[in-house]
Amino acid sequence: MFPDKYDSYLYINQDKIHKDLENALKDALRITLSQITQKSPDIRTEKAMQVCYYRECGYTDEQIIDKILTGEYIDFCNNIGSAIKKQESRFRNPRNSAKIACFTESVQSKYMWDRYADGYKGFALEYDLRKCIFKYNSLGMNVNLFPVIYTDLRPDVTLDEGNIQTYEYFKQVGDKNWLNFLSSMISVNQLYWYRSYLYKDRKEYEHEHEWRMLYYSLEEENDYVAIPDVGCLKAIYYGPDISQKDKQELHRIAVEKGLKEYDVDLDTDSRRYDLRVTSIK
Repeated sequence: MFPDKYDSYLYINQDKIHKDLENALKDALRITLSQITQKSPDIRTEKAMQVCYYRECGYTDEQIIDKILTGEYIDFCNNIGSAIKKQESRFRNPRNSAKIACFTESVQSKYMWDRYADGYKGFALEYDLRKCIFKYNSLGMNVNLFPVIYTDLRPDVTLDEGNIQTYEYFKQVGDKNWLNFLSSMISVNQLYWYRSYLYKDRKEYEHEHEWRMLYYSLEEENDYVAIPDVGCLKAIYYGPDISQKDKQELHRIAVEKGLKEYDVDLDTDSRRYDLRVTSIK
């Protein structure tokens, strides 16, 4: 999806998730044992029979908790890592439900021309997006624009993923009482992975001054999606090494759409390394 395979990665502390989930299960089992002692009608029959069997065998409540965890918890925990990798792979696949367009703030960035415009052989487009997002929303399109956040540390989403894994565990074991309790106590945000698109390594990328447009649609499975021009496109800038064939074709499109046109090259009248932008009349 991105030139850098490690662009926009999140941090998840799986050891903490395992520990927090284990503590949650122990708390749930202690309550279950107490309810069985009190002969609560809310306890599932199979769970009550299992606990009563262990008690008949002479196990203490804490030993019973350890035995149940060994049988039910270990297999689930062993699959947490693969579940996270599967979800991460889905969100980083260009066929996922999020489509991304990338922008920079300055057309005079030599780094951006060299890296993203085929070594000055390409072109750049200028957009005015200040009102366009509202127009997209009025068309029923889930389009948003965000500045990229440059950080020294990957965003920590351990809490979000931990909440999801805890919820999934109790869902799998079919404990409706605990599911209802968890729903009232924790926030399960299954879209937190989309935040990863907004973070990049400060040291490597801060000079790009990047913004990202995110379009989200569950029905879109293609690599790319066509977002209509609602008056955002304003101008086109030609790189100094663009071919005449490409420039002529782009000029035809610019005239057709009423776009301003500019040439970009080194400012030969200055000792500085600055790029010069010249309007084409």
